Order: sequence, then structure tokens, then C-alpha cells
Amino acid sequence: MIDLHLHILPGIDDGSGSIEESVKMARRLVGLGFNGVFCTSHYIADSPQAADNQTKNQLREKLQAELNKAGIKLKLMPGNEIYIDPKMVDYLVKGKASCFGGELNSRKKHQHVLFELPFYAEVSYLRDIIFELKAKDLVPVLAHPERYLFIQKKKEAIFEIVKLGVKLQSNYGSIVGQYGAKTKKTVKFLLKNRLVSYLGTDIHRTEGSMFLKFEKAEKKIIKLIGETEYRKITANGDELAKPFLGA
Repeated sequence: MIDLHLHILPGIDDGSGSIEESVKMARRLVGLGFNGVFCTSHYIADSPQAADNQTKNQLREKLQAELNKAGIKLKLMPGNEIYIDPKMVDYLVKGKASCFGGELNSRKKHQHVLFELPFYAEVSYLRDIIFELKAKDLVPVLAHPERYLFIQKKKEAIFEIVKLGVKLQSNYGSIVGQYGAKTKKTVKFLLKNRLVSYLGTDIHRTEGSMFLKFEKAEKKIIKLIGETEYRKITANGDELAKPFLGA
């Protein structure tokens, strides 16, 4: 099973604070049943959370070596959670931010890109960014849509976003109330309407509550949409990671 959203690389965003903490996180993730993760550190331009791809790759390789040495069987794959920005595509082109699996590569088809929005404000240029990504043959993946106020207020707004070609990645913790009642209600709407393509833990620290609530979250999702549909969603993550797991 693949975790498509977490903050395990140390010292470059609000996630893990050290290599030691990252190793502990990895060990706990394996205990939950994960064999691979996309390292989706924040990329927020003009902020302390804007490490470029070279820095992220060096950290990921260092952490992977530590996991291998400790016998922790977890594959670390490149990624980013990119905060939406008018220059978002430019950051990908210039190697500052990363797609799922690595840098933007014009020879690869349908690379997926995880991005996030402000929680409490709508973005006037959202459609423009989606069209720019698609013009580069990229697949936009919206991180935790259930957490955005404009979707909570008008859930039907998500249908237009999906029609534009955006995939949705929801957080496991949303269904167990980790982010509040409105988020819980919204993720149920997304799941019931078969709008969720991917799931992620969005774990930031070793003591993250998701480590304790993951099994409960899985059970709630399966109860809501059924085992078959849940396995389809997790299989989507496996498929996205397949080119990188043997690398």
C-alpha cells in the first residue's frame, strides 16, 4: 500500500524535525501496512518551506539509506505538496518543485502533481492553473479537498473541478474527525459520490494521531463505500507508484 501524502523528509517544512524522527515515522508506517510513500513536503514559494528538488532528493536518499540500514522496508519516492501560485508551473519547469515520482519530464506522459489551496479563501486563478498543468500533459491532484471552506459550503463545486480533469486526494484522518465535523461531512460526500482517486495519511510527526486512528479510518471508509471501492482507491496509489518501486 502507498501513502500519497505525508511530510517525512526532515527539516524542510512543518513535518519531521530530524532523521531520527523520520526513521521512527517510517517504522510506524510499515506497521500500518505501507510499503512505499511519496515524500510530499510542502513547496510554498518565497517561504522557508521552499526546498528545491536537489535538496529534497539529497535528503530522501540519505533517509532511504538510513531505512535500508535499519531494515525498514519502505520505499521513499519524490513528490511535493505545492501551494497554488500563479507561477506554479514555472516552479515545476525550473526544477524547484516536483511531480509525483520526480521532476517534470516532457518525455513522460501524464505525470501527476499534488497541489493545495488556501483553506479559507477561493483562488480566482484556479481554473487557469489547472489548464496550464493540463497543457503540459500533467494530471493535477488536489490535496484534501474536504478541508477547503468553499467546498464545505457548496459541495457541488467539486464536480466542476473534477470535470476539468483534477483528481482528488483525501486524507484518512478526515473521516474520523481529525479536522472537524465539516471536513468529516464533506469527505463522506466525496467518497459516496466516488470522487476520491487517492488517499493519504498527511502525517507530519511521529506522535501524529493518524498512527493510532488509521485502522479506525480504514474501517469507516470501508463501511461507507464497501471493500471493493476502497481497494480500487488504494490500487490507484499502487499504480502511480509502480514505475518507481523497482527503481
